[in-house]
Amino acid sequence: MSKDLQVRFRTATQSEVRKDEAGARKMTFVASDGTRDSAGTVLNVNGWKLERFNNNGIIGYQHKVYGSWDGTDNPDNVIGKGYAYVKDGKLMVDVEFEPAEINELAEKIYQKLLFGSLKAVSVGFRPIGRGQWGKDDESLDGKNPTYYYAGQELLEISVVNIPANPNALKKGIE
Repeated sequence: MSKDLQVRFRTATQSEVRKDEAGARKMTFVASDGTRDSAGTVLNVNGWKLERFNNNGIIGYQHKVYGSWDGTDNPDNVIGKGYAYVKDGKLMVDVEFEPAEINELAEKIYQKLLFGSLKAVSVGFRPIGRGQWGKDDESLDGKNPTYYYAGQELLEISVVNIPANPNALKKGIE
């Protein structure tokens, strides 16, 4: 991976589970919103570049999808495919999990999401443009320093154990 590709991660966990007529294993997640996360950052919901993600749609587990640069070159860490879009001020992702026959890890993660012991997703992104620090208490030297990204390119979305976004809670199961 090149030095100029700075991958960042941000998590959220509101999800909806649905099955279509063919029994596909699909869930919809709120992947991000304009909430300040535990890293002290806010992602610009209107600044998402989604084309790269939607052409590849990688859904991983714990961000272990980048290959040999991080020692995680197991193809089973890719647990599904996804499609991202912005709706009602939130980055949403529709996820379809790989079947158990080709990926036991995907099956395990899917079952844990259904059970509720896993609930979170996290976005892997590359910053675009120049963001800024907030004002007053949110300034770099303030009581609550907050960095506002100008925009970001979505690279992948992963199911994670612990989210950074406080709104990262399962939304509901149908």
